[in-house]
Amino acid sequence: MKNMPFALLLLSLAACKVDTLKDIKAREPSVSLVQTGQGSVSLKPEDLSIDKTNLLVRKTLGISYAAYRGNETFNATVTLSSSDMPDGYEPFAEGECFISTTADGKQMNGAITIPEGARNTPFYFNVTKAAIDTHPGKKLAAKIRLTGVSAYKLNTQSDSVYLLMDMNDFGSLKTEVTASYFKNANFGPVPGASGRFVNLADWTANTAVTSSRATGAGFDNNVGKFGIERWSSSDNPIINGKIFQTFMLPKGKYQIDVSMATVIPDRDTYVAVAAGATLPDDTGIASAIASKLITTEYNNGILSLPFTNPADQQVSAGFLLNFDQGVQKVLQASNIKIYQIKSLFDQ
Repeated sequence: MKNMPFALLLLSLAACKVDTLKDIKAREPSVSLVQTGQGSVSLKPEDLSIDKTNLLVRKTLGISYAAYRGNETFNATVTLSSSDMPDGYEPFAEGECFISTTADGKQMNGAITIPEGARNTPFYFNVTKAAIDTHPGKKLAAKIRLTGVSAYKLNTQSDSVYLLMDMNDFGSLKTEVTASYFKNANFGPVPGASGRFVNLADWTANTAVTSSRATGAGFDNNVGKFGIERWSSSDNPIINGKIFQTFMLPKGKYQIDVSMATVIPDRDTYVAVAAGATLPDDTGIASAIASKLITTEYNNGILSLPFTNPADQQVSAGFLLNFDQGVQKVLQASNIKIYQIKSLFDQ
């Protein structure tokens, strides 16, 4: 076409345009599933509707009519299958998922009516809360098939889809809320303090902690982080040392994560959450809302403390220390975080 006269080129392009339109008009109408990806769709909470009334999660799918001219009213049959699952996935049990033609949680019998002139008609894949609760950590799948239409041609290239659910994504929503509760969550020292061991800013420490060193305790300038230790027998022992923060916390489920550094504990040393304006002594640790013993297992690791706050109330959260039976005992940490844990169906 490089040397083709301009007029002839225009005629050629015009002919191509007419032929293309003729092809479109002559194309046989076809019916397909839509929202099928490449034959499978991984379902994520952010892509689904959460029906808190009927305790369902819902994915919108659809039936598409493709042709130059509009359609007459016709019917299509959609079915769920639990056979031939992808590798690594298990099928849903009976009753754990179903199809509906409306977003109200009512099951359909498999037949969908596509109204006259409707090129896209939605339907819905529903999964019950019971299915999510019953299969924590599992990977489940269902196959949806468009098995037939009362008129027009079924597009066999887009007549089925696997819907894949990793239940690790659906067990709960974990939202960091540290900034709403903890001050100085990265453990900085009080302004202007000098010496290796000094107090932490914004944290409450009892006398057992602050008197363990001449200049205070809670921050170790040698390591630049939370640090308390009893290194030699000449160092003051710490008995029921408490370093914590107090705040109002709504009823609900939470998790505290502490990024530990060097951990060489003595006895009865905990991360704890308790109701009220302080932490309990070691003999009363059972009264705490939650606690976890700090052991060498958490050396340079993450210590996680999940807990349920039973009411809207004031709580205290932090560290309970007992360094009185040995020496060269160390507790260091880089930061503390708190997460709110909610079910998809929490109101």
